[in-house]
Formats: sequence, C-alpha cells, structure tokens
Amino acid sequence: MEYSKLKEVSKAKHHILRKYFPPWAKILGSTHKQLFYVDCFAGEGKYEGGEPGSPLIIFRKARDITWNKPYRIHLMFIEKNNKRAEQLKQNLSHERSNSKISYQVFSEDSRCFTKDLLNAIPYRTPVFFFIDPYGHPISISEINKILQKPRAEIFLNLMWFRINMDLNNPDAIERLNRMFGHSDWSKQSFCLKSGREREEEFLKYFCSQVHSKYHFHFRIRFDPEDRIPGGSKRTKYYLIHFCNHPKAILLMKNVMWKLGDEEGTFDYSATSQGILFSSTPTADQLMEYLKKNYVGKGKSIEFMQLLIDTYQLPFIEKHYREALKNLTSNEILTIERKASKKSGIQSGDIINFN
Repeated sequence: MEYSKLKEVSKAKHHILRKYFPPWAKILGSTHKQLFYVDCFAGEGKYEGGEPGSPLIIFRKARDITWNKPYRIHLMFIEKNNKRAEQLKQNLSHERSNSKISYQVFSEDSRCFTKDLLNAIPYRTPVFFFIDPYGHPISISEINKILQKPRAEIFLNLMWFRINMDLNNPDAIERLNRMFGHSDWSKQSFCLKSGREREEEFLKYFCSQVHSKYHFHFRIRFDPEDRIPGGSKRTKYYLIHFCNHPKAILLMKNVMWKLGDEEGTFDYSATSQGILFSSTPTADQLMEYLKKNYVGKGKSIEFMQLLIDTYQLPFIEKHYREALKNLTSNEILTIERKASKKSGIQSGDIINFN
C-alpha cells in the first residue's frame, strides 16, 4: 500500500499531540483507573517517509508513560477505509507494548460510529477525542454529545480552506447543514464577507455552536508544498481544543505557544522565513490590560482564577508573572501569599489590585 506524504503543516498537530497527551494522562491518571483516547480519522499510521502518524505517536506515548502506573489507557482508532484500517493494524502489531495499554482498530465511518463508541465508554471516565478529517468534521451535534461527558476533551481540525469554498456553493448546502445540524449558518453575516473578516467571523460562530466551557485555537497556514498563491499568508486549517476544565485549556495554551513561528503567535506557516510581521504579545501589553480592567476597581483575585478569567488573551503564565511582578514593584498591586513563600506567584496566591 502507498503511504501519503507528511507535509510540514501536518507536523504541527503531531507536535501538539506529543506534548499534550503525556501530561493529560498523568494528571487524569492520578484520579482515574482508566483513560480513553479516540482517533476518529486514524489513517494507516505511517507516512511514505516512515514517519509515524497520529496513531503510532499516541501508542508510543501511552506505552512509555504507563510503565509502573496504576491506570490503563484504552486507544480507539477509527478508519473508514478498509485497506488503511488493515494497514494500521499491521503497523500497530509491530510495536512493542505493555499490559497497561490496549487498542482497537475499527473499520467504521466515525460520523455514525461515534454514538456507539460513546455509549461504551463509562460516563465519568476521561476521554480525549482527536477529530482530524480531510473534509468536514463530525457534526456539531455529535461533538456536543461527546462534551456532555464531564471529563471529555476534543482536539479538532477545522478545514477552513474546504469550508470557505463551500459556503457559497449551492451544491454544498446539505453538507454544511449536516455539519451544523441546521441551516441558520447560511443567514450569518460571514457568508457575505471575504478574507480574514469572513474567516474570523466563521470561526467565532462555529465555536459558539460547540457547547464547551473553554476553547482555544491554533492557526495553520498553507505549506509551500501546497503551491497555493499567497499561501504563506492564508489559513489552511485551525486546530481547536474544546474542553470543560480550565486547567486543560491553560495546559493546551502553553503547548500551542511553543509551536508558533515566533513565540506567542499561535500561528504556524511552515515557511523557512517564518512569520512576516511581529505579533508576539508582551508582558507590557498585559500590564496595560490589567491596569485598564482591574486596577482602581478594588478587585482581589486568586492567581489561577485570573488566568482562567482571561484565558482567551494571547498570553501564557510567564507573561502574567512578569506583568504582576512589575506592577508590584510599582506599588500598583500587592500579593497576599497563600501558596508561595517569599517570592514568585503560585496558584493560590491572592492578587490585590490597589
């Protein structure tokens, strides 16, 4: 069987999976005996250059982190194409394993099979879904059913370039209706707009239809190999993390941050020159935001709660620590140390804005 080629832009999602999956398993494995991982569009597990696909990446990570651990990880790989599913089984059978992990390969259409799989996973058991189709994702109604589970998370590939072509295509209306579960999307203002404005409004609308408490996205631009005119400036797809726990979204933000073309862009182009203009957020910008929204209003807030309340801002913990340190030295705020001792800032510390 011929394998597909691994493009540079595909490495971004693999990097995020590699960095996020181990701490996710470690944190939830400390309080649960079983964890589930579901890859809804698994593929054959390898690329033509021998590079591992997402199933082998996760299998190896699960194997390496479960030695001498009290929890088990169950891996579910769904691949509609029978030949690819059989090839994936062969590739997995050659991998060294241990007794703490198990896996199954299902030759099924994930759009129909997800419901049966959800019923088989215990309600409160942590489950991480990776939804990475070529075309449109599993319908939003199915995504919302997944997120009804209290410990469920979804890492989703939203293929913007395909969706953008379909938005004004009469032949694609039914496909988009199935994705959204209704036709109201066609009445939204993004259908009449173009460029980045159209894209950003659609992304906002799509995420508003998903019933998760938290979400954060990472933008992937076209690879030079795609040979798209102006592709280095155009969006190919978005990687979106949906979850219901604040610590999960903060962890994913830190993972995504390190992958950008320059620190803090949450944006990846795979070009040799990287991003063409600077959009790196700075601690000074965060300081100005805090001054405007917190200082002078008599607010007191735990450090962790501050991170949660402002999680949609393009800053990570190091920015908050630096900004709060500078504001403290300027006597704009004080830190009531509940968790830290003499220096630093910990989750339970209280920030008092003067």
